[in-house]
This record gives sequence, C-alpha cells and structure tokens, in this order.
Amino acid sequence: MYLQGKIIQIFDEQSGESSNGKWRKREFVMETFAKIPRKVCLSVRGEGVAQFRYNVGDAIQSSIDIESREHNGRYYTEVRAWKIEPYSRQNDSAAEHSDEESPF
Repeated sequence: MYLQGKIIQIFDEQSGESSNGKWRKREFVMETFAKIPRKVCLSVRGEGVAQFRYNVGDAIQSSIDIESREHNGRYYTEVRAWKIEPYSRQNDSAAEHSDEESPF
C-alpha cells in the first residue's frame, strides 16, 4: 500500500530504550493528493530515520504498513513508511484505478 502527497510538517527525532533495545523514530505529516485531501501522520523507524532527507513542501510517494497495538485495553494505530521516494507523474500509472489526483 502507498500514499502520495506533500509533506506539510516534520517532527523532531525521538529515541529511547525498551526491553527490545534502543529505538529511533521520526514522524511527519503529509497531505494526500486525493480528491478530498487527507492529512496523515507517518513514522519512519531505525535506519529510515537517517535516510529521511525530505523537507516541508516536498511531494513524495511512500510505501506504508498500518499496524495497531493494544495497550491497557486501548488500541493505537501507527502508519509506518518503509520506502519513501520523490513523487513524479510516472508514479501515476500505478494509481490509475485509485481516487488519487496528481498535484500537477
């Protein structure tokens, strides 16, 4: 699954230690190019944090995984970006059957 959109906000890196070892995470918000634009907060983890070299205003396509975890009877959902690349009109051929619209 993937999302196409423009980055509208980037948060500072977060890091810490858990029972599984050290971790790193960076979150950013993108606004999709859909007919009805949606704002989605995505996260990159581990080595993806060092490879994240995008800025506010950049148009990207991000391959994502969506995962929900239970904690104390509540569920928390995270959208993880595992591949991010610059958006180009060539990416549109893969989205021919979706409700996404090109920003250009």
